[in-house]
Amino acid sequence: MRQLGDIRAAGVYTGDVPEEVVVRKPGLLQMAVPSRPQVLFVDDETIVLDGIRRALMEKDVDWDIAFFDDPCALLDQPQVLSCSVVVTDLRMPVLSGLELLARLRALGMTAEVIILTGTGDMTSALEAINTLRVFRYYTKPCPSSRLIEGISDAISHRNGIAVPAVVADRLPIGILEVDAAKRVGFMNREGAKLVAGGNVLVADAGGRCRAATPQQTARLHRAIDLVLQEGEPTVVTVTDAGGEGRYSVLIEPDGKARRDSVLLFVRDIDHCPLPSVDTLKRLFDLSGSEARLAYELAAGFDIKDAAERMNISVLTARSYLKIVFGKTRTNRQADLVRVLVTALPPMLSDGAGPSFDRS
Repeated sequence: MRQLGDIRAAGVYTGDVPEEVVVRKPGLLQMAVPSRPQVLFVDDETIVLDGIRRALMEKDVDWDIAFFDDPCALLDQPQVLSCSVVVTDLRMPVLSGLELLARLRALGMTAEVIILTGTGDMTSALEAINTLRVFRYYTKPCPSSRLIEGISDAISHRNGIAVPAVVADRLPIGILEVDAAKRVGFMNREGAKLVAGGNVLVADAGGRCRAATPQQTARLHRAIDLVLQEGEPTVVTVTDAGGEGRYSVLIEPDGKARRDSVLLFVRDIDHCPLPSVDTLKRLFDLSGSEARLAYELAAGFDIKDAAERMNISVLTARSYLKIVFGKTRTNRQADLVRVLVTALPPMLSDGAGPSFDRS
């Protein structure tokens, strides 16, 4: 490893780099095919890049990392066509993140793209996802652990390894990661549409997740706090700004190492129909009572409300739930809901509603 000289004037700076890096002319790096995945960061704020560089020092052994404070400079770098991941800001002067990505794709870049965006850039972020094959995006500030995880997933996906977040983008429900301060982090495609629409859930200027009304926001935040404290999932219902559209929000503890965040699974109750109880019975070999409980949980009710609606005790409902977990090969309510919601494609979902057969 050797240290390159100061090349900030060319819009790029880096720390230790492999010996195969050769300086051909000022501001231009000519690389042999790297043995490590190459990750390029682009942000016009050098203070942001400095922070990311410090946070990723531990990954310098695994990844070949370079930083650019001028997006135009990246267009002149030959390694951009063979890199594995590009992480870019959206709002930059002279050349925006959207324009940069469009030019890179036109040049033939096949790298996975991760976007870091401010809450005011949600519409642009959604446009990038829909048109420029963006792998993932996070709102600023993004915890370093989450960014590292995202880059690792992007590299795995590029190498043909299945990544759960990619599957999440195919689900007809919105998924949002929210931390203890209620700041929004990761979102899947449907979650991004909800936030960008600003009609159901929004991210305010501080990145905090809010519902359509102050009352609904307070209820949502209380539920998030409860899940963080007790580690048990719960469900709340919110409406759109007009009070007509209904959405169920399943709040589940983040199943990963982080204990300071939850996942919100948001379903449009009126436009995302569920398979009927009879269909769930046939698909998963459930009894009538087991299928009814599964249906109620997928519809957005927590275990207590589902038990009350079925006129059974919570203890009995929990016994049914254990059986349902076994038959659906899940072990958490969030996993169960994902399985049930996607049991049939939306156009095939019979939407016949619950049946009261207790066989």
